[in-house]
Amino acid sequence: MYWSNFLHIYQPPTQTEAVVRKVTDEAYRTLVRVLKEAPGGKITLNISAVLTEQLVRYGLDDVIRGLRELAERGQIEFTGSAMYHPILPLIPKEEVARQIKLNSEANRKYFGEVYKPTGFFPPEMCYSYEVAQTVAELGFRWIIVDELSFNGRIGSVEYDRLYKVRGLGDFLVFFKERPVSAGITYGTYPSAEPFLGAVAHRLNEHGYLLTGTDGEIYGHHRPGQERLLSEVFAERVPETCTISELIGRFTQVDAASPVPSSWSTWEDEMAQGIPYPQWQYPGHDLHKLQWQLTDFVLHTVKAAPSNAPGFSKARRLLDEGLHSCQYWWASCRPWWSVEMIEWGAQKLHQAVESLGDAISREQSKEADRLFQAVVDRAKNWQESGRAQRLKQEYKKEHPEVSTELTFGG
Repeated sequence: MYWSNFLHIYQPPTQTEAVVRKVTDEAYRTLVRVLKEAPGGKITLNISAVLTEQLVRYGLDDVIRGLRELAERGQIEFTGSAMYHPILPLIPKEEVARQIKLNSEANRKYFGEVYKPTGFFPPEMCYSYEVAQTVAELGFRWIIVDELSFNGRIGSVEYDRLYKVRGLGDFLVFFKERPVSAGITYGTYPSAEPFLGAVAHRLNEHGYLLTGTDGEIYGHHRPGQERLLSEVFAERVPETCTISELIGRFTQVDAASPVPSSWSTWEDEMAQGIPYPQWQYPGHDLHKLQWQLTDFVLHTVKAAPSNAPGFSKARRLLDEGLHSCQYWWASCRPWWSVEMIEWGAQKLHQAVESLGDAISREQSKEADRLFQAVVDRAKNWQESGRAQRLKQEYKKEHPEVSTELTFGG
């Protein structure tokens, strides 16, 4: 059995410098160190370019140099993604392509020629056929999604073969394995011993284990959990490889028709036709207001003259404002933060404000109204206790979420 371990590292554009520094010390530098100490260890890594730019801005570019060196040594394979971590199936196609291109340009600027991804990570593994189509059109060879996307149920994927997306030629789809990934995320496998015990029955099989988690669980969310990597890399059991290396090791390729899903969606939500519950939940008043604001800002900035004095700033703020965290922290499934909701809405609101006289007074007033509606509704949910009640309902329905960490964030 081969182990392909996919890690995703990211900080939202609203993140504070203090938090970026803390996570860098605890997780990002830890990952670099662990890999440098184990020349045989390999991972596939997504670093969202918004984080790359934060590392440069705060003088933490030793992490970039370390990752670049590891990529040159063949221990890290980079993936493509979207610059500011938006939920790609929920934004227009032209914005999807723009975010992907911005991400590639920024990461190539700082990592150089070693940044040449052939695979793609859609933020939060939020999948749709249209997103896969766009990714394939942009030249990527494969996409990684959650195994729930295979057919809406856990345990249906065969990990002794590869899969291609039906209708997209030879474009491949890799399915991240949910149970073991969840165990890593929630601290069930803090070291090699329990991890190897969980996969012992598969070690001598011709197959692969494909896990996917946030990279921050090694040293930040889970202090000391880097032992898992260090010990497996040292033992070389199972052998680690990048996702792209699986392509040369498995010859059977089946066609699949993945369904919309995410790495935080559960089977009961899929059965209800809710593929992206943390970001767009039916009947969720706060999500509805957030998307009304988002859609209004998208339309307003797109319609504004590109030669207007404030257009460049507005365009950048819109790019940043599409990040996923504001909807995530409004979901109460079970994550909740009034601050994160307000900071995200503020980015979008400021995009419209930056246009100044290039838009009408009515447009400006509507942006004010929608922004205030989001902030007021969030505060009302906090003060009335509604947010807490929704959180408890979710935890009761999904006891698998043992802590307020998840497969993404």
